[in-house]
Amino acid sequence: MNIGFISLGCAKNRVDTEIMIGILKKSGYRIVESLNKADLIIVNTCGFINAAKEEAINTIIKTGKLKEEGRLQYLIATGCLSQRYGTELLDEMPELDGVIGISSFTGIDRAIEAVVAGKRISWIENPPSQFIEEGPRSITTPAGSAYLKIAEGCNNRCSYCTIPLIRGQLRSKPVEKVITEARELVDKGIKELVVIAQDTAAYGSDLYGKSSLPQLLKKLCQVNGLEWIRIMYLHPAHLNDEIIETVATETKILPYLDIPIQHAADKILSSMNRKHDYDALNSLIIKLKKSIANLVLRTTLMVGYPGEEENDFKELLDFMVQNEFDWLGAFSYAAEDGTVAERLDNQIPDEVKEERKNTVLRLQNGITRKKNITRLNKIEPILISSGISKNLFIGRGYYQAPEVDGITLVKTETRLSRGEIINVQLKGVRDYDMIGEYINESSKQPHFT
Repeated sequence: MNIGFISLGCAKNRVDTEIMIGILKKSGYRIVESLNKADLIIVNTCGFINAAKEEAINTIIKTGKLKEEGRLQYLIATGCLSQRYGTELLDEMPELDGVIGISSFTGIDRAIEAVVAGKRISWIENPPSQFIEEGPRSITTPAGSAYLKIAEGCNNRCSYCTIPLIRGQLRSKPVEKVITEARELVDKGIKELVVIAQDTAAYGSDLYGKSSLPQLLKKLCQVNGLEWIRIMYLHPAHLNDEIIETVATETKILPYLDIPIQHAADKILSSMNRKHDYDALNSLIIKLKKSIANLVLRTTLMVGYPGEEENDFKELLDFMVQNEFDWLGAFSYAAEDGTVAERLDNQIPDEVKEERKNTVLRLQNGITRKKNITRLNKIEPILISSGISKNLFIGRGYYQAPEVDGITLVKTETRLSRGEIINVQLKGVRDYDMIGEYINESSKQPHFT
């Protein structure tokens, strides 16, 4: 049987998709890239915010039309939307043959057997108490790079967020298992591991009684053949001195940190239950820039949170100007069922949210361009991910995370291999991207100095 996949949402969801692909390949199923050739399609959904839910539902409806055309026999939904709405989703979407929640997706092979046998299944259970998101993975990311999920769930209880409701409490993957997976990925040719979780800074606090990210990172640095370690999704309230020192001193850890701050105004941060204030954020960023050479910072902001007044929004803009994040994503607040923020007064009109989001993105566009211009004429190691032609390749520098930041276009007269790290002299800026030329010399550098 031919199986097709559509993976929506975040990188953490992608890892779950890769696990399902690995399980099905091991069970003898054939995975196809063209959905038109699939007998069964699995849509791994996101359900974090309204826009993601709408995308997931529209994708299911669109894919379901392949059944009407006789090109598809079965359709299954997995992931956050399935976990959140379960049987309701199955009842309201007749094109679905099954919905599978986050506690059951590792049994995807058995689920397919049940569906093919004529059953219409709803496998939804409470979130697990331990980390179960593991198994044989089939990597779907571009050459040389892979995500390494070290924990699932979250204990933070931000007022606007449904993740604890959907994914449950924090459950970390034991250090030994993380290192084993890292070695397996490196043996497959992976040079960059992107470390992810709902809150990577909280890693291990459930297993070991305290945040154990520094200890994990140091062991990852000992994995032979691994060259780059990139850390994403660090909650600022949990980003402590030990983590900072580890990033600053370990040469395999990239001087790149993704720290979603959400807002800067004290009133909004308090209502969000972010467990830090403006001064703490400002002090943290000053410390990071002082401690870590050549640091690149990414963040995420939310605008239009209930009660966000003009002076709160101005404070957010001032914070952006003062701290100049290299990369920044922004999204508008949306009331989510079951959250504290849903019940708050002073909900902001949609048109105001959109206007504020656009203002943030315009401001950040100028900051990012200015940051990129400062990189001109520097020689940087670039991880080659794909080729456009024999003389033009796509890659990323340490200053660019996969999927969310820009890319580096590399011009060359020499044939390059996907997944290798080479030296590139940066020559130009195009929108969010860099343009450079291949320099034929060793890409080994001490620490991006």
